[in-house]
Amino acid sequence: MAAFGSFAVVMLLTGGAYAEDIRGQGVAERQYDAYTARGVRVGSFVLRPSLTVSETYDSNVFASDTAEVSDFVTEINPNVVFESDWANHALRLEADLEQSLHASEDSEDSTDWSVGASGRVDVLNNTQLRAGVLYGSLTEDRGEPEDIGAAAEPTDYSLFEVSAGVTQRFNRLSVDVGAEYSELDFDDTPLIGGGFDENDDRDRSVLEIAVEVGYELVADTIVFLRGTYNERDYDLDTPTVAVNRDSDGYELVAGASFELGSLATGEVFAGYQEQSFDDPSFSPVSGVAYGASIDWYVTPLTTLRFSADTAIEDTTSGGASAFESQTVGVGVDHEFLRNLVASLDIEYTEEDFASSARKDEIYDVEVGIDYLIDQFFSVGVFAGYEERDSSIAGDSFSREIVGVRLRSAL
Repeated sequence: MAAFGSFAVVMLLTGGAYAEDIRGQGVAERQYDAYTARGVRVGSFVLRPSLTVSETYDSNVFASDTAEVSDFVTEINPNVVFESDWANHALRLEADLEQSLHASEDSEDSTDWSVGASGRVDVLNNTQLRAGVLYGSLTEDRGEPEDIGAAAEPTDYSLFEVSAGVTQRFNRLSVDVGAEYSELDFDDTPLIGGGFDENDDRDRSVLEIAVEVGYELVADTIVFLRGTYNERDYDLDTPTVAVNRDSDGYELVAGASFELGSLATGEVFAGYQEQSFDDPSFSPVSGVAYGASIDWYVTPLTTLRFSADTAIEDTTSGGASAFESQTVGVGVDHEFLRNLVASLDIEYTEEDFASSARKDEIYDVEVGIDYLIDQFFSVGVFAGYEERDSSIAGDSFSREIVGVRLRSAL
């Protein structure tokens, strides 16, 4: 893996084969006619089916601190998008399936699927309505904060989401109001040696309402104030469970979104967030709220990506009320040729658990190269390293992955 990473870094520094100035769009987002699937037109809609198959070597499939077990994993991911091609309004339907098959450790096999729909209605030139719905049957990854060492297989759960919103513009001023409601339902986790770890105490619903007011200072630069309120309602309450994990919270931030011509695009914001709990044994969790997503078009062939995020997340781990997650990341995409693109991503996350001694640090590195054969096929290779350093004995782990993927699309 070290040799592969060194090769990729050297290639990133050598430049590309042509110098056409096409900055203003990220390298990974570009679509060239000769290498981009066009979809199948169905009236005023476009059908976009795709299939991705990958073979990966995982050095630690159980994300274990000791007795690491390696395996080869085959992933099969068909996806289909059916979207409108209208001058006004929009409608998008999507279905996704991802099946993971392990060569030896078949207890880790999983089948995830989701279906969703989203749409937009352009009521007037300055008024837009939007709505969306999603349902998925998913699998929790090994190494997540809630994962337990005695689990015989990963935990399955279902996710239901529905959202709606409206955007109104008044010349330079804009107002956006949105709401999202989601439900999480976790299956019981089979344990090594028999029995189950009941997860009913994790089932919950979340309501989030956000209001954002923006003002266009100059062309393509908007400053904004955004306030978000949330309510988290757990299905089980005392005395059925030891503590009441219901909570409500808010986030207030100020920021700006910008498009600096062909140099950079992005959004940055900062402010304050707090989550308060119904159970008096849990103190409020609060702190600085910040976020960033910036693409810097360094050259016509190289894009640098910067990201940052913080959030107060629910947990039932170790008696904690919640944990504050802070993530920063940097990535680079480089186009050697129009059909040969490499990427390198580095990310650091810190998870600080309230009312608990637990604190985790997570490091992620991934490098990959994709070769676009034509409009219908592409092939890529990738390698990665993940490490969790936890203050709780037995919760730390590291793993390396190396793989190849083939993608086909119409």
